[in-house]
Amino acid sequence: MSQKHPWHFGRMFTAWAVAAVFGLLVTIFVSGEARFQWLVLTVGLSALVTFALQLSTAQREGFITRTAFSVAGSVVIIAAIDIVGEFLI
Repeated sequence: MSQKHPWHFGRMFTAWAVAAVFGLLVTIFVSGEARFQWLVLTVGLSALVTFALQLSTAQREGFITRTAFSVAGSVVIIAAIDIVGEFLI
């Protein structure tokens, strides 16, 4: 009996929300060349949050896929916020 692994969308949305908040904070409060360094730190922090959220599911099936999808989404969200912030701020 083949069963698809659950995606735990709630945990992915939580990780993306954390990435969005961190991305907004960096975009608003950091300017100049230091901004890129803070954005890299933000990506790293959101990856750690994603890892913790996915580990807390205690499900082995699909762990790598869920984590990779969640981290990729966080990177896209942070990049989009930074690009929009460049034009607005």
